Amino acid sequence: MLLKFKIAVLILLVGFCICLINTKAFAIDTDQIYADKCEMCHGADGKGTSQGIDFGVQDFTNKEWQASRTDEDFVNSITNGKEENPNYIPFGDMLSEEEIKAMASHVRKFVQ
Repeated sequence: MLLKFKIAVLILLVGFCICLINTKAFAIDTDQIYADKCEMCHGADGKGTSQGIDFGVQDFTNKEWQASRTDEDFVNSITNGKEENPNYIPFGDMLSEEEIKAMASHVRKFVQ
């Protein structure tokens, strides 16, 4: 009987931990992060502002360009910037790893 109780408690704890992890992922406001950190250059529509285009930003609504990039490519460029584009600001010190991963997914929304 004690073993069944321990197993039940363990299952509840694991379920609770999974819920916490999922809650944290949903708590990231990617729209706000985009507005605060990205929109100035990438534009609200993802096509790039005139300033951003002058800086060399990509059009996030371009399906072919998006298809040529992996999520890891987005995570890397958001974290470290782009060596080939010194105008691109690295956000690795400004955003958490979870926020950066969430922003990589956010960029994908521009072609959906």
